[in-house]
Amino acid sequence: MAVSPNNRQKKQDILPVKIGGLGLALLSSFAAADISHVPNIPLTPERIVMRVSPSVVEVDVVDPHGKSIHQGSGVVVGTNQVVTDCHVVKELAKEGKSTLVRKSGSTFKATLHYADPDRDLCQLNVPHLRGTPITLGSAGKIRAGQRVHAISVSGGHGLVLREGVVSNTRPHGGSQYMHVSVAVSSGSSGGALVDDQGRLIGLLSLQSLERQNFTFALPVEWVGELSKRAQPVQTITTITGLAWLNRAMVLEKKADWQTLLRFAQQEVKRDPANAAAWYSVGTASAHLKQYTQAVQAYREAIRNQAEYDEAWHKLGIAYASLKEYDHAIHAYRDALRIQPENAEAWYDLGNTHYELKHYAHAIHAYREALRIQPENSGAWFNLGSTYDNLNLHGEAALAYQETVRIQPENADAWYNLGVNYALLGERGKMRGIYHALRKLDPARAERYFNTYILP
Repeated sequence: MAVSPNNRQKKQDILPVKIGGLGLALLSSFAAADISHVPNIPLTPERIVMRVSPSVVEVDVVDPHGKSIHQGSGVVVGTNQVVTDCHVVKELAKEGKSTLVRKSGSTFKATLHYADPDRDLCQLNVPHLRGTPITLGSAGKIRAGQRVHAISVSGGHGLVLREGVVSNTRPHGGSQYMHVSVAVSSGSSGGALVDDQGRLIGLLSLQSLERQNFTFALPVEWVGELSKRAQPVQTITTITGLAWLNRAMVLEKKADWQTLLRFAQQEVKRDPANAAAWYSVGTASAHLKQYTQAVQAYREAIRNQAEYDEAWHKLGIAYASLKEYDHAIHAYRDALRIQPENAEAWYDLGNTHYELKHYAHAIHAYREALRIQPENSGAWFNLGSTYDNLNLHGEAALAYQETVRIQPENADAWYNLGVNYALLGERGKMRGIYHALRKLDPARAERYFNTYILP
């Protein structure tokens, strides 16, 4: 008898990659092999360096004697225009302080043009700056797990490229605020976060919370709204607009669900229209297995932001945990209406259809999840189990083959693959299953041998 679905999702590993100072002359050989026009083909790190580095500058606030007070990074977004984090240049509000922008060995004087301290976003005017405006992307559809690149100043070492992933997102201010798993240094705030085509999706923001450093990113969409939201220069001395969101995302990363629940509940009392806070109440409640409370919180998040796709998705999971499967399916479908490429939502929809024995619908959902995320071993396993229930043993065997390719330590998948080989009469392959199982689960290996291999 085959083992039923394990409902596990495959998580992406975080693999930060550091490339040292930008020896652009050494990278010139890549210029002839420009593949940037080819859609959906990620650029190499070297190509991203070549594309983005002309747009990243060093921002240095100095005292009247030219002594550096605070250093950060900035991004060229237009002629003589550089955007950076307000906390990088907040000392400008004090008398006698000035800002210098450095690029390719040259130094330029800068003045503060726009300030939006609620979003920690400032724009500098830098006359005579020789810099290439960066290509703008979008943070609106960025998802957790997406690979990204950070280019910024690294304390005395010039510009540095680091690779990582988006670990979490929250809708905020008409786009998505991001928590990024990229190890950056103290001068990185204001640097560029780019996608795999070298397009700007956010500005780096290094924050110290809970005695640790964390990297966030201000979404690129906020840059276009800066002139309309600008506030007096004096306001940049107080930057608190994102403090709540930063702490909530850190508590979620640390899995401190009790503290997150209290913290988020305080915020929704202060601001009942804060969809991200309601989402945090739901997330903490769900992890504490308080599913009814989670449902209520996710519904409030959606009430305040109807197109909040991840709130719809998590609402579906909460309903499924309460075995309210019809409501779960409705929520998953709304999540997928908003974001059709959400592999996790397709996967969870497949699991719910499986529970209801809607096997054809489950197969469709798992196939969609695998189209988007072909290395999801959990989806392959559950697809195999669904085929098992339909007695489609050839299709089940193919699904389990993919599972063990991706996750060779999965004893359940090896066993189920062996059962299907036995039902298909593939005796030549059955001994290989037995040997694989002996390494992973000797007791199950002997059971398999005695049940299916011995005459």
